[in-house]
Amino acid sequence: MAKKARTGHHSHQDSERALAKNTAAEARAKAAVRDMHSTAAKTRGMQQKAQAKRG
Repeated sequence: MAKKARTGHHSHQDSERALAKNTAAEARAKAAVRDMHSTAAKTRGMQQKAQAKRG
């Protein structure tokens, strides 16, 4: 990738803002994945408990 020549202060601000937005999006994605995993584990545990009662 070619480096862009910085023309003034604004381009720097924009890249910082984009970086912050990216980081926030990453954090949200990670949290969503974590929630999904814990939910899957919870339902698995509930199913095992129900099967134990039946068995």
